Amino acid sequence: MTPPRPRRAVLVVMHGLGALAFAWPFVLRTGGGERPDAPWILLSLSACLLALLALELGRGGLGPKTVALLGVLGAAVVALRLPGFVAGFSALFLPVLVGGNALGPTFGFLLGSVGMLASGLFIGGLGPWLPFQMVAVGWVGAGAGLLPRSGGPRQRLVWLAVYGAAVGYLYGALMNLWSWPFTTVGSPIGWDPDGSALENLRRYAAFYALTSFAWDTFRAVGNALLVLVLGRPLLAALERVGRRMHLEVGPAPEVGPPTRAEPPPVRSAP
Repeated sequence: MTPPRPRRAVLVVMHGLGALAFAWPFVLRTGGGERPDAPWILLSLSACLLALLALELGRGGLGPKTVALLGVLGAAVVALRLPGFVAGFSALFLPVLVGGNALGPTFGFLLGSVGMLASGLFIGGLGPWLPFQMVAVGWVGAGAGLLPRSGGPRQRLVWLAVYGAAVGYLYGALMNLWSWPFTTVGSPIGWDPDGSALENLRRYAAFYALTSFAWDTFRAVGNALLVLVLGRPLLAALERVGRRMHLEVGPAPEVGPPTRAEPPPVRSAP
């Protein structure tokens, strides 16, 4: 289902802010000054989330029951984040992957963003990294909602497991970008404020391979295993809930113009 225009506009703003927050080291030359973006991005994303939730509660949104479901799954993200990480792995990605795949990309993005904001507030994980986590985990949920839905349950589960492994690496690669320009100053694999985009991409690829690839492998393998072991019953449960709430995850069926009912045949008298 295509979001109404106000929701679509808010989503575009949120995705644009997130893309700018991650991509600026490759497109801007700042002369090595400090970055002032994190507080403004956090405030802007929080305002967009509140606006999007308000629109969801209003006419044309997903409705208060769906927002309540968002709260329940967001609480699951918080609870699964509490035990901490095993290297780069945390079970918090499971509800985001399954929720996004079962209930669609808009729901998945909201779940990832709200879950990370709530967990940051709950466990005291507030810092300049929080807006980046909100966007990155939100994108994980949105991507899960865009996966192919054709084929049987087993094929769908395999798609989701492969996707979970891929985003295990992509999430780590994105999250490094919030600190990489400022923690590697003077290093041959650090950000060069006067370098070209291609040069900084080369440096960042070397930085990621040396510092994060092995760490993120724990997340990639863990995501895939959790989806394969627990994904099928969770997907079935969430899709039952979605049907009861009348959520339209896929494209709405086309409705043609009303047709006039044919009159019943006139039977001739014997």
